[in-house]
Amino acid sequence: MSYQVLARKYRPAKFQDFVGQEHIVKTLVNSLREDRLGHAYIFSGTRGIGKTTIARIFAKALRCEARDENQNPCGECNACHDFDSAASMNVIEIDGASNNSVDDVRELISNISYLPSSGKYKVYIIDEVHMLSNSAFNALLKTLEEPPEHAIFLMATTEPEKLLGTVLSRCQRFDFVNATVEELKSHIVNIAKLENITFANSELIETLAKLGNGSFRDTLSLFDQVLSFSYGQDINEDIFAQALGIAKLSSIKTLIDSTLSGNVEELTNMFSALISQNISLQNIVKSILENLFSIVIAKDFNDRSRVLSKVDGEIFDKTTRAELYWVYETLAKDFTWTLESIIPTDATLLAMRKVALRHQIIADTQVEDTAGKPKAQVVAQADEVNTSEIQTQPQPQPEKIEVIESEAEIIVEEPKVEEVTKPHKIIFDDPIEPVEQSTEEVVEAEEINEVSAVEEVVIEGPRTWDGFLAYLAKTSPVMGANMEQGNLIGDLVVQLEKVSLLIGYPIGAKVFYDHMNNQETLEKVREHLRSYFQVQDIDLSIELVEKKKAEETDFKSKFEINIENENIEKQNQRKEIEGDEMLQLASSIFNSKIDKIILNEDE
Repeated sequence: MSYQVLARKYRPAKFQDFVGQEHIVKTLVNSLREDRLGHAYIFSGTRGIGKTTIARIFAKALRCEARDENQNPCGECNACHDFDSAASMNVIEIDGASNNSVDDVRELISNISYLPSSGKYKVYIIDEVHMLSNSAFNALLKTLEEPPEHAIFLMATTEPEKLLGTVLSRCQRFDFVNATVEELKSHIVNIAKLENITFANSELIETLAKLGNGSFRDTLSLFDQVLSFSYGQDINEDIFAQALGIAKLSSIKTLIDSTLSGNVEELTNMFSALISQNISLQNIVKSILENLFSIVIAKDFNDRSRVLSKVDGEIFDKTTRAELYWVYETLAKDFTWTLESIIPTDATLLAMRKVALRHQIIADTQVEDTAGKPKAQVVAQADEVNTSEIQTQPQPQPEKIEVIESEAEIIVEEPKVEEVTKPHKIIFDDPIEPVEQSTEEVVEAEEINEVSAVEEVVIEGPRTWDGFLAYLAKTSPVMGANMEQGNLIGDLVVQLEKVSLLIGYPIGAKVFYDHMNNQETLEKVREHLRSYFQVQDIDLSIELVEKKKAEETDFKSKFEINIENENIEKQNQRKEIEGDEMLQLASSIFNSKIDKIILNEDE
């Protein structure tokens, strides 16, 4: 006997064999048991889900002379034998794709008035009924509305939206649901036992079920393809991947591990290896996102045991839930354009490398000059001061900081605020060399007498959070830029010997929060605080502000506030320009209006 494909060999033969369509089976069985039959039925759903099969079983049961207690056809009576024959005159199966003309429908209608040669019903099964032309549908309408008592129509379609509303209203409609991954896995396992086939691991079965996309026939066709490639009844990962032309599970795991851990070299090598094996880029991207989704869900339940085949356990523990969400969202967004780019392979690899280097990119961020300064780094540019060589002596005089250097005096005034703390006077005795600046935004030194003149920096006004950020922008611009991504929570408490503050970062700036939230970086911040406030005891804490809390407390980062202020200032400038008398006069003379105002931000 010739080989029969699995999809045909294990096709359901009775109602109870159907998986996942209990609502349809129950309705049809009850209608048979109670003899409450309609004259037309429509079965709709995705391909390979059992629409035509259930139509055939239902048609056979309709004509069976001795159905069992579950309303399945007996298979022994004359009606069942007649159905099994290929030349039955009482069950007519029509392919709507090849018999879609008006003439085909008219021929069907002309024969429908004839009684069945045996049994009570004459059944018409029309597969892919949506392929019928509009004229053919219109010719069938009257028959569907008032068919002979012995005629029953069973129609199957994958696209019910293409059917005329007048057709749908004349039929009982049953929508088949796609099979779940668990249902497909169970079906594969049952068939594998019957066929004495073994899989190397359960992940292969799960992957096969996912590739089936909710279709039993598609799943079993892929199963047949794997069996044809294998030399025996044992299926391992290599055979599975080569037979279906997909990436191995271990390869996808390596890609995810290297992306989360930041191992760019391993990421690039594995990605290049998969491409050289002619693995579809679409398949690689889809597998990465599917596995990442499983990892995110497992992180929500803090259960790494369920995803150890998809990610390294140590990496899973080290990666926070928020970071996993960010990685998934970023890759999902980036893949949408990389797959459509001119060079999709390179663009996709670059997107993954960017995510892998997320921490290093933040750590290596440098302040650029005015021409190329990124928006995320609005940093005041001034002389850098080597604070490690500064010695301090507290004095009773307030609101003044003096730096003794050479031949110049520089005075920088800070903005005053209403709430002030007890001021201090700090004098730095050791002369320090001025740092050479790369931009024009430096404070010009004024030459004074030739007699042993020194450079003195005087900072007047109370020491505030804004003042500290300005001071930090001079001494450590990169850290100042990172600090501006957060802001104070509550008040800055400055006492004689202690400074207490809590810095918050919004959820959108979590990358900056992660960079700042380590002991080495926090200790550097404390050193700058000690130098600015001239105290030794620094009580510093940072926290991540959830979105809901930020909305309730109106919390915004310093960077966001600066951007809002800049936008307000620009709007005011535009309004001022629009109200200029000369411009209004010109608009009146030329009978025109101002279309756009472009502000020169360099001036």
